[in-house]
Amino acid sequence: MPQKHAKNNGSSTYGVFSHTERKQCDFMSSQEARCGSDSQLPFGWCALSLRPAVDPVATPSGHVYSREAILEHLVTKQAELKRARELWEAEQAADARREREASARNDETLLLEFEQANDPLVRDAPAAAKPGPKRARLDDGSYSHSNFAAPVKTGSTELVVRDMSKKVDMDARDLHKAELSRTSYWLPSFTPEAPAKKLAEPPRRPPSPMTGAPLRSKDLYKLDLRKAESAKTSRNDHDGSDVRYLCHVSGDEITTQNVLLIRNTGCVVLEPVATRLGLMKEKRCPVSGAKFKDKDVVKLKTAVSGYSASGGKDLVVKKYRAQGGGA
Repeated sequence: MPQKHAKNNGSSTYGVFSHTERKQCDFMSSQEARCGSDSQLPFGWCALSLRPAVDPVATPSGHVYSREAILEHLVTKQAELKRARELWEAEQAADARREREASARNDETLLLEFEQANDPLVRDAPAAAKPGPKRARLDDGSYSHSNFAAPVKTGSTELVVRDMSKKVDMDARDLHKAELSRTSYWLPSFTPEAPAKKLAEPPRRPPSPMTGAPLRSKDLYKLDLRKAESAKTSRNDHDGSDVRYLCHVSGDEITTQNVLLIRNTGCVVLEPVATRLGLMKEKRCPVSGAKFKDKDVVKLKTAVSGYSASGGKDLVVKKYRAQGGGA
């Protein structure tokens, strides 16, 4: 049974589309969704294995990794950079060799022209008796081609001179070539060639997995994470979501608060607790009593939850999709 006329697209008053119909006819559409807490990385989890960090370390950017995972990443990337650098150096050597060969050919051509211009036999001889330009000796023992036209077996010298003295209409030739390329674009002479892509110089050090900044193994700071005794309830006992970590000073559970790391001692302290105790003024570790400097304090990346007040734009994902009219 056919549907009612009011259900058809464009059936509103005066044939104007509704907002929903116009949105459906757009070529590009987007969908936004907010990620829940299940899609967020809790504090103390490895950013590579997405599991609770084993022998945890932190980078200067504040990301937490398992030592084995981040070292494996650095070793793999270092091997890739080594192979990329070998290819880049080979390309640079080939370019330099081609430039030297071109420069040598130009120097040899200039030398031959100079010798011919200053040769008294050539300079003082009549025009008809002047020999052709000297030819350069190639590596294989042969000689390069002369700039003069090849001798013609049939015909006289006047005919060759007359043919070479003809005026060529460059504009008409260019127009003919353009028209031929438009109508006969499949000819090999009109096939465009992609320029050779030059390799970019690879970096010296492997990049960080999260930020892409150069990272060295000695830039990793050891973390002393203390697990909470009371585990959080979880649907799956083996998914690791019941692992929670505590502040070394207050013993509070770390969820979405800002966390500071004293890298020379590995102490993990909540930022509100450090501010309340004045640790940044005293510059002394509250656990070991060791002194530290401002550069020894690293702000770790905090976890976020699925609530609107946590994480901000990082929780919103947007997906674009192309669709036809009326789809």
